[in-house]
Amino acid sequence: MLIAVAGMSHRSAPIEVRERVAFAPCAARPFLRRLKDEGTVAEAVLVSTCNRTELYAVVEGPSEEARGKLLRAMADEKGLHPELLESHTYWYTEGEAVGHLYRVASSLDSMVVGESQILGQVREAYRTATEELCAGPILNRLFHTSLRVGKGVRSETGIGDSSLSVPHVAVKLAEEVFGTLRGRSAMVVGAGEMSELVVRHLASRGIGEVKIANRTASRAEELAARLGGAAVGFDDLAEELPGVDVVVSSTGAGEWVVGSETVAAALRRREEPLFFIDIAVPRDIDPVVQNLDRAYVYDVDDLQAVVDRNTDDRGAAAEAAEAMIAPAVLEYMSWLSTLHVAPLIKELRDGAERIRRHEVARTLKGMDLSEAEAEAVERMSHALVNKLLHGPIQEIKALAERGSPVEGAEVRRRLLELEGLGLGLYRAGGGTGAP
Repeated sequence: MLIAVAGMSHRSAPIEVRERVAFAPCAARPFLRRLKDEGTVAEAVLVSTCNRTELYAVVEGPSEEARGKLLRAMADEKGLHPELLESHTYWYTEGEAVGHLYRVASSLDSMVVGESQILGQVREAYRTATEELCAGPILNRLFHTSLRVGKGVRSETGIGDSSLSVPHVAVKLAEEVFGTLRGRSAMVVGAGEMSELVVRHLASRGIGEVKIANRTASRAEELAARLGGAAVGFDDLAEELPGVDVVVSSTGAGEWVVGSETVAAALRRREEPLFFIDIAVPRDIDPVVQNLDRAYVYDVDDLQAVVDRNTDDRGAAAEAAEAMIAPAVLEYMSWLSTLHVAPLIKELRDGAERIRRHEVARTLKGMDLSEAEAEAVERMSHALVNKLLHGPIQEIKALAERGSPVEGAEVRRRLLELEGLGLGLYRAGGGTGAP
């Protein structure tokens, strides 16, 4: 079995490509089920955000063969030519795949290093996979440890101490464009987590008025009531646009929410320019809007220049994070290398448990003990068996980590440290015999 990730991010592909591969949460579920049902993967988790789409999978067969299968599956799902994915995706396996996820969860691979949204997005992706029964023992442990590593990096390195995030950078860009946002009017399209952060950052910069539009009107009204602002009807965008200076859009619509004709009509009713900041993937603002006079459109890729100008020096924090990630990768890979001996360890434990139960039952049968005393005997027998098995089990794992064989009578003699003692091994059928 091979653990791998096929991914595309802001580092490997422009937004024009990323938005064609992005998955809405509702679309991720059937895709994961299909991969599992068709036997393409043994396990899978799909992480899809504004800056990345990554498929973490447990697969069989040679690495390149597995890569081809996963890329073809993604291309078929999105109606794309496989060559498009070939030229824009990265492929990591084993320790590199593990380390990559740990860096993603720790925000080291984010456009804005230290941003806090990615940890929740990784958690949500894992939850979706578990609900669809697509995450098994290997990815369960991988994603559990990635969340632990991500939390540890944030709490111990100070990498997230700054308030920088994609919404923060979007508002910073608007402020740079206007010089100040005081007295200006903004419209936020969408009412999700990103939009809420945008509203909060706009308020912190002294925006004069914020209008909130969302397809589900009740969510826009709830956000406006909680954070301040005015909810407007989604169907009223054309009427509201002439009265605002900046529009920040972050929906999961998957289609143009603001079209070029709507913007052209708004511009005819105002003298000042209109600025659009589109932080959705797929994009919300029709790129044709950029060709209109007095209309300016920035997408998430355009925010990188603002990030570069405003990001704090986080080199020391990033180095500390890498120092935490490296041993976590080794720990996970050590566990993974011993996974195939789990049946042998279970066999060892099951055999010892049969002996324990038999001997305890025989001992208690001839004794008149109280319930508390009998429970004490049970606890003592469990503790004794666990102590006796600790050495052999650790030896099994050590052999597995070194790539040594763990089957056969010779190995069993070593595990039980019976060489040279002239002793026989217990047989489940009764009695003992030479191994």
